[in-house]
Amino acid sequence: MFLYALKKQYEAEQAEHTAVIDTFLQKPIGVADHDNFMKILRERFDKLTHVECSLKRIKDIEEKANGQKETENKTKDETKAETEK
Repeated sequence: MFLYALKKQYEAEQAEHTAVIDTFLQKPIGVADHDNFMKILRERFDKLTHVECSLKRIKDIEEKANGQKETENKTKDETKAETEK
């Protein structure tokens, strides 16, 4: 449950950083602080990269957990089949 909540938080951050980056790149005239344009763009890109790596790691953990559940279910089914013989 906590992993699911963490994933949702990262997805929200991903959407936020992507929106800011897209706005900066598509409408730079509308960006108020032109002096820090590159600094802010880099900071958002770095944060986006971190979020994407975190989401990938969460996906790996979920896949591993699902694989373990499948193995446990197969073992239970095999045990049940052997006891029914």
